[in-house]
Amino acid sequence: MTKDSLNILFIHEDPCARAYKEAVALRKRGHTIDLACEKITNQPASREQFRDIYTYKNLNELAAIVRQKKWDVIHGHNEPNEPTEVAIRNADDCPVIFDCHDFRGLRQKMAPEELVTEKCCFEESDGAIVVSTTMMDVVHRYYSPKRLVSLPCYCLVDEIKRERMDKLSGNHLVYQGMLLDAGIYPLEYRNYYPLFKKITDNGIHVHVYCSSFNPRVQGTYIELNESSDLFHFHQHIPYADLLREMSQYQWGLAAFNISEILEEKRLTFLNSILPNKLFDYLFSGVTPVVMNNKTAGEWVEENQTGYYARSEDELLDILLNENPLSYFEDISFMSMEKHIQDIEDLYREVLPN
Repeated sequence: MTKDSLNILFIHEDPCARAYKEAVALRKRGHTIDLACEKITNQPASREQFRDIYTYKNLNELAAIVRQKKWDVIHGHNEPNEPTEVAIRNADDCPVIFDCHDFRGLRQKMAPEELVTEKCCFEESDGAIVVSTTMMDVVHRYYSPKRLVSLPCYCLVDEIKRERMDKLSGNHLVYQGMLLDAGIYPLEYRNYYPLFKKITDNGIHVHVYCSSFNPRVQGTYIELNESSDLFHFHQHIPYADLLREMSQYQWGLAAFNISEILEEKRLTFLNSILPNKLFDYLFSGVTPVVMNNKTAGEWVEENQTGYYARSEDELLDILLNENPLSYFEDISFMSMEKHIQDIEDLYREVLPN
């Protein structure tokens, strides 16, 4: 490496949007990134961000990749957590960073060996990254990481051109992300059907762009699409196209369904994250409406970038009676290219002297 650039290995079973954004931002700062993964299906465009791509079929093959000792820093992404643990056990003197996209021990019940793995990732890595400052406080209740920083899932403000479509007439809400039918543990909070039905029953259009289409677990939405002229189930489209297409709507939904969530730890998880979609809506010029996510709700209120509904009735009242916010010309406050500096600083802090 040169004095300023680092050779970095990302480890991610199937790189997601967050990993893609981080890779783009790090490359723009002059770093070289390789990837170890099982597949690349979530974000096919991410291939272009990596110098070399190593595929592994099992954790033993991943361990062999890690032992090649080609990198200055190894950056492991969950979920799952096991690949990062493999990196920690096999990297010798190469620092390992744990990027915790989802705090699985909060979100769901885990087997004892899975809890051991999670503890290893947080406490035996050289540093950990979480998605909000609230989540930093939560992590410290359960583990003692050597270093801990937060990096929300900000947007690539410089990399992707902002394009605005004309707003559709009427009242239109968009949701982008995962959605599932009822009763699918541990993701019951992704059951949006009751809320979508209630919104469309009140005369509001709902547009859905799901991150992954699977009719076996999305049957209720397919039926709603067939029975309601106000529900629109769109096909998956590339990320840049999605940002452009969302710009034609008035509202963006950032919410969870907590009707089936009874455990306090799981509610803490949902209330402690800042979702990707929140920043994507703002990038597209769509006003976010947050519900059942305290951290995101307080963030939009503090930054005056959206609305925080404390109930479904309040959410409907906002959609029916409030005005969407004006377009934000300056979105540098949520630039991944800007905030990746915090991760670069973490890398340099853990490098051997």
